Amino acid sequence: MAAPAKKKKKTARSKSALKKQRQIARRRARNLEWKAKLRHALRELRRETDTAKLPELLRTVHSVLDRMARRNILHRNKAARYKSRLAHQVAQRLQASVS
Repeated sequence: MAAPAKKKKKTARSKSALKKQRQIARRRARNLEWKAKLRHALRELRRETDTAKLPELLRTVHSVLDRMARRNILHRNKAARYKSRLAHQVAQRLQASVS
């Protein structure tokens, strides 16, 4: 699920600029992988109909968000905001299923 394997034209001229381009490409691929993991985990959480599995899936999503924040893929406050909103949504779904 990494970035497309297209070969980009090298526009840099110096050795250091070429190295920087390679680093950026590696980081971009890594970030895209993590973002795909997050999207997949969120999709599973939202599609789940069995309310017994919701807390477990929420923990999985929280774990992915924490790791993304630790790796500076997401800002830590943004990750915290996501976690808070998701926890609220799951709590509402659990309460609705009980009522």
